[in-house]
Amino acid sequence: MTLLSNADSSNPDYVSAHAVLPKSGLFDSWITYPNGLSRIGSLTGNLGLFKTIRKGRFDMLVYLMTRNRTPKRVRRDISFFRLAGIRDIRGHNYLIDNGLEEHATQNAAPVITESEFLLKCLENEGIEPQEPEFCSDLLLDDDEVSFADYWLKTTAGSDLGNRRVIAIGPGSKWDSKVWSEDRYSAVVKRLIADHDVFPIVFGGPEDRKKGDRLVEQWSLGANAAGAFTVRQSAAALSKCVLYVGNDTGTMHLAAAVNTPCVAIFSAIDWVGRWHPFGSGHRVLRKRVECEGCHSPICKTDRRCLTLIGVEEVVESCKAVLAKTVKATPVMYSQ
Repeated sequence: MTLLSNADSSNPDYVSAHAVLPKSGLFDSWITYPNGLSRIGSLTGNLGLFKTIRKGRFDMLVYLMTRNRTPKRVRRDISFFRLAGIRDIRGHNYLIDNGLEEHATQNAAPVITESEFLLKCLENEGIEPQEPEFCSDLLLDDDEVSFADYWLKTTAGSDLGNRRVIAIGPGSKWDSKVWSEDRYSAVVKRLIADHDVFPIVFGGPEDRKKGDRLVEQWSLGANAAGAFTVRQSAAALSKCVLYVGNDTGTMHLAAAVNTPCVAIFSAIDWVGRWHPFGSGHRVLRKRVECEGCHSPICKTDRRCLTLIGVEEVVESCKAVLAKTVKATPVMYSQ
């Protein structure tokens, strides 16, 4: 089983599938194509990819693309893969009939999550789950877990004590998704005072300065922004009893390791499309006239985010924390 995915070596902020998924245990091999190639069906632009697929002599393609791919693009992709020698292709028919066209982004009506939609693409082809309920498993290895334990122990030190650890995700590569830094400061101050939690800021190197400012304002906590690989971040997030933050990859990592999320969503996409996977999460989002903009930069005043108040976030966090009674254990062995 081979994973075919895009890659962008020219962008240091781009997170590839290799960075998220385990090196072994899921796929036997990997194929990537450049992120800049928008025409996957173009033989001239993708001759190398075409030859690789042809050489692989694959029996089946499982086509799992996002819903904003138009029927025209889907059919073009399928033609490309058939020319490359793959005859058995699954998943595309449901997408053609039920996808969300690119021109319909202004329609922000509620939809099922992207993960649920991909499962329906498979079920439509007779590929049904063997288990009644899915659970995520990134197959984190001992080294990744030990690194997270060691970092937490050495960084937090005696300040951790018996406090429960919570994850804070205040950043995003999309400015239109970022809730106010001042409000994150206020929320966590309340949680420290009322629930004696230990906050850790997660994110990329670009969030480092913001994390430093927040930890200084809280007079407690640690800044992990830019300190981990993606999978090390997942291991550290598994030590947390709560994630509170923006709609980001960090949020999805937290959900993947079964850490409940209080997720603050802007209104740029369809309602429900990118909700965190699993149960026990709380999503905060407001309806506004300009929702569905799909824009990385807000052209107004981020009204959809400013309508989400500190008290609302605090109460959601408290509801999640009320279901957790034990501090997160930290174990490390040399």
